[in-house]
Amino acid sequence: MNYYIYGYTDKGPYRLKNEDAMLVNQVAVTKGGFGSVCIAPLLAAVCDGVGGEKAGELASQMCVSSLGAIKYDSSVDLDKCIRKIHNKIKRTGISGGDTVNMQTTLCLLAIDEYGDAVCINIGDSRMYRYVNGCIRQISKDQTYARFLYEKGEITSFKELAPEEQGAIVSSVGSVLQEPQIDHFRFVNTFGEEADDTVLICSDGLSDFITKDELEIAMQITSMTFSEKLEALCQLAIRNGSTDNVSIIGIKPWQTPQQYEQLTGTPLTDKRDEDAVRAQMECLEYQLRYESMKLEELADSSFESLLSSIDE
Repeated sequence: MNYYIYGYTDKGPYRLKNEDAMLVNQVAVTKGGFGSVCIAPLLAAVCDGVGGEKAGELASQMCVSSLGAIKYDSSVDLDKCIRKIHNKIKRTGISGGDTVNMQTTLCLLAIDEYGDAVCINIGDSRMYRYVNGCIRQISKDQTYARFLYEKGEITSFKELAPEEQGAIVSSVGSVLQEPQIDHFRFVNTFGEEADDTVLICSDGLSDFITKDELEIAMQITSMTFSEKLEALCQLAIRNGSTDNVSIIGIKPWQTPQQYEQLTGTPLTDKRDEDAVRAQMECLEYQLRYESMKLEELADSSFESLLSSIDE
């Protein structure tokens, strides 16, 4: 199975910086749009730096860069990898005043070499699956309102103030607790239906877009896949989003005709394949370089912290 992945992010009209980051086929994306063709195994993710904490943009970028460095297949323990990323972000966070307790959400799609797909979620970024013209939420928001509701302490989210409803109870990088890693396995093979699509988005989009609007966007045939996703981001902003807005779409395809319908560009000859391969090699080199720099930052910050303690 082939997959086309497109991600788009916008800081929105109110925020000074973008604390969202996306993983698109091993590439960390923090500005604008990026698309890629790939085959399984693959990882795709949206991370959203936690509002109210420092250096959310660094936490989200560290998370997606670290995920991009994973050589994923069915033998990889993703929970263990995520806990390592959590500890790396936490270690960097406690080492400096500008990064104390930096945190991020994580919503991740993992497809192994057999085509088995799973959603891994921490926080309140969301994953949706669009099949047969209908969309449904796969992930569950790890919010204070949902936590109390599932414990039976409230009967409606409206019993809480808006800021309490949306407060998240789990994140990557928190110094106070380990992340709660939720898994949601796909019950049927991803890509069996012609319109089967996965969407991953930050709450800057999901809080300002209805399911009906998502379904309508996916049903438009006059737009390419990337145009639909970018239009959804702009719609969220027009609907009043005050946050960063990000979305990733993952769409299986098998024929050149399906690829052309997705991208608006024909799948032509081997020269195009060689160009794409060369581009991916360049991007992978850039990813390794950025990951190395982030590791060096974390290590140097931690060494400085230890030195100050010894003194």
